[in-house]
Amino acid sequence: MGYLGKYREYLKKFGIAGICLIVALITMVNSCSIVQQRERGVKYVFGKVEGNVIQPGINLHVPFVSKVKKYSIAPKTYDVAFSVNNGGAITKDMQTVGTSVTVKYAYDERRIMDIATRYGDSVVESAMKSNIIASAKEVVGQYSIYELVERQAEVTDKVAKSILARMYDYPITISQTTITNWDWSDDFDRQIKETANRTQQVKQAEQEANIAAANAQKLVREAEAKKQAMQLDAEAQLIKAENEAKAKKAEADGIAYYNSKVAQNMAVQQQQWKHEEQMAYYEKWNGTLVSQYVPLTAAGGIVNIPPATQGIK
Repeated sequence: MGYLGKYREYLKKFGIAGICLIVALITMVNSCSIVQQRERGVKYVFGKVEGNVIQPGINLHVPFVSKVKKYSIAPKTYDVAFSVNNGGAITKDMQTVGTSVTVKYAYDERRIMDIATRYGDSVVESAMKSNIIASAKEVVGQYSIYELVERQAEVTDKVAKSILARMYDYPITISQTTITNWDWSDDFDRQIKETANRTQQVKQAEQEANIAAANAQKLVREAEAKKQAMQLDAEAQLIKAENEAKAKKAEADGIAYYNSKVAQNMAVQQQQWKHEEQMAYYEKWNGTLVSQYVPLTAAGGIVNIPPATQGIK
């Protein structure tokens, strides 16, 4: 063999080895599946579901004969929108509106086998779209266009409950429903602006009326306060006059009491003086009674001698 023959022989050997290596890698890849934490797996053998739900981790299976399909149980978001001009919802006052509805959902881990055998991603998404639109239009038809704006929270709650009821048999859990971007015709938009202007004018008039009423009430309160102040001042003056009269009466009573005491003291003093005078008389009396009438010949008359001097020598 020449050099060229040996080269061909080496190429042939390496080619066979490379093919074997590639086959081995392909076989290894097809015989091993890794299920992540937020996934669940289902094994298919010749297209038929076999076994139980595969939990997170490494799973070995027969290559080319079986495969593991993975289903995410992480939350998903599904958006549905319909415009006012294309398939919009009709309100009870015959206005056409459009909106956007967002639903957050996830596959029910307990029903992974139902997803694998009965539904699948496309079936669930198709059901979500049709039921969201049906629920939104059903609820919108219960309200006027004005009520949709004023009672958005109530409308959203009803749409969410309707979607839950319609999707009850599907293997999903719905965590949140949001309605945004209400849209309506340009004519109705002008009506809203005009109504808003009129409402603003009414509110302004009400506010001015409230201010006037408040000012009137303020004047009434001030007048009442002045009246009460005058009444309190009059009552204070009356109380002061009564107190002064009581004080003067008490002063007069005190003076009268003082005078009566002084008179009593004078009477007592006079009695004391009379007693002392009698005592002085008795101390000087010699026991002989003297006539009270002593003729005074010298004077040619009779002198009346007081009893206090009788018998005094």
